[in-house]
Amino acid sequence: MAASSSTPQYQQVADTLRRRIARAEYGEGEIIPPTNELESLFSVSNITIRKALAVLSEEGWITGRRGVGTVVNAAPRDLRLKIAVSGDFTEWVDTASGKSLPIKQKVLDFDIKPGPARETKLLGLPAGSPLWTLRRLRWIKNDIISCHVNFARPEILAGFDDSDMAGNKNFVDLMREDARLDLLRMDQTVEAMATDRDLAELLEVEFGTPLFFVENIYTDKSDIVVAVTHLFLRGDHYAYQTSLDMAAPKI
Repeated sequence: MAASSSTPQYQQVADTLRRRIARAEYGEGEIIPPTNELESLFSVSNITIRKALAVLSEEGWITGRRGVGTVVNAAPRDLRLKIAVSGDFTEWVDTASGKSLPIKQKVLDFDIKPGPARETKLLGLPAGSPLWTLRRLRWIKNDIISCHVNFARPEILAGFDDSDMAGNKNFVDLMREDARLDLLRMDQTVEAMATDRDLAELLEVEFGTPLFFVENIYTDKSDIVVAVTHLFLRGDHYAYQTSLDMAAPKI
């Protein structure tokens, strides 16, 4: 692991493993690689790995079992405060997708496969169900600015794949214009985060670079969640802006 950050190496390892668990790369009940493999994977010492695993154990992500290994637990209870951002949906889509900017995008991979447990549950599907899953990078000129991951119920996008996201196409247009979905609502959560090792490599930034993490949950007119999108937005390329009506009646 390159020493490109003032963040301690054990914390870098812990942050990266935590996010891999959250992405279901290591699923609930699975055993993560043993310490010697993690040492080689991250190019760090045994004590660094043990300190990283201790952090995750204390947070409730993993449990060490004698004679078995380190087992992944269910995700700990989410204690984050949610900050509401409201506004016109069409305006949000236009600005978030960068329709007025020279943005290009590249699909990293597309598949219909079992997805993360949390997103599968949000979509109202049984554990282990296949999800329509698309990952893509977006950039302006030579700078990668974001990574987008789209999860959807396979039946709503049947017949659509990565070829339908050519050019600067955005996922909302795919759902509304191509798949003819009548979307009722988008619930959005925005939080600050820092890049782990995987995201840093993907976005070509240093470990710990500030990001916006945005989760959009799309519901149709039948009040069924049809899609979940995760946006990892580089903090040096995005800002959130809103207007509040100060003349609104007092409550």
